[in-house]
Amino acid sequence: MKKKKILVWALLISAAVILGGCTIRIGGNKAKVIDGGVWKSSDSGLTWIQVADVPASGGKIASIANVNIRRLAFDPNDYETIYLATEDNGLVYTNDGGATWRQFKQFIGAKIRAIAVDPADKCNLYVLLANQLYKSTDCGRFWHNIYFHQNPEVILTDLLIDYNNSSIVYLTTNAGEVLKSIDSGQTWVATYRLKSGTFLDLVMDSKDSRLVYAASQKNGIYKTTDGGLTWASLGEGLKGYTGSQEYKKLIVDEATANSLILVSKFGMLKSSDGGATWTVVELLPAAKKTTIYAVAVNPKNSDEIYYATRTTLVKSLDGGRTWSSQELPFSRSANQIIINPQNPSVLYIGTFKLTE
Repeated sequence: MKKKKILVWALLISAAVILGGCTIRIGGNKAKVIDGGVWKSSDSGLTWIQVADVPASGGKIASIANVNIRRLAFDPNDYETIYLATEDNGLVYTNDGGATWRQFKQFIGAKIRAIAVDPADKCNLYVLLANQLYKSTDCGRFWHNIYFHQNPEVILTDLLIDYNNSSIVYLTTNAGEVLKSIDSGQTWVATYRLKSGTFLDLVMDSKDSRLVYAASQKNGIYKTTDGGLTWASLGEGLKGYTGSQEYKKLIVDEATANSLILVSKFGMLKSSDGGATWTVVELLPAAKKTTIYAVAVNPKNSDEIYYATRTTLVKSLDGGRTWSSQELPFSRSANQIIINPQNPSVLYIGTFKLTE
């Protein structure tokens, strides 16, 4: 059953809304409902509300309802704090679980690739922007460029902080590189390079931070078990799954060591041995004919899995053996699902307007 949309009004005046020195641009020339930005569920995905309010001057309310979300990231020590890496509106954050949002003025209008929060110090923030890495050590008041790729055509695609030693940071690039820093981003070395291809995402095992996975666009998944000293392809275990090398999403199951879910052109696969072997997760028939844009697992319960197509949220409570589905209350595509580790009934979806 289609859920009711929660309508959040905004002033759409083709101008910038000034927020105490911060700006979020709201497009359009008349007031209308826009159903993008971030949506929140407090009942494990049964119902959703749009959380988009941006306090503005004079007591007015602006909105992030028209913002395209590339990434969402929790502060690992405060799950009411969430950062949004947006397509064209810079870096946005909330400290109250999405009730209100603010924007960092340094990145207004920027395309943010990824955001990471130091698990040892919430005021240490890292942001990827084109071929550059920025860092703040004061909760975003000031930012410093601490790395840029010498090739201006290279894009930094993802970053990851070691939760056991936050001086260790990893980066990937669209040139097929994995870079590592052991001094909080001051110096970098390349720990692996593809002969050709692009790395898109990094994920880290939830029980052993030496286990890191780098997902390439069309060359499969690579893994290190020693913190980046050596890397190996997981291609052998994926043989026989036609299309599995064409990557879409890779996530770790935080509730179970060595557990992964891979979404690819083939469909959905699960591994319980760090990618050595895989099993097929049977999807609803409709999902076999469409694209999965987001996937998530309850960080406290490996059996609770969610995935989203362009219009539908699908949920399993038995590890993917059976599924239930419901239509999502927005017209944009879900781009990422995140689940509050302290209260897994709370979910957030970042949306993205796809171009036809």
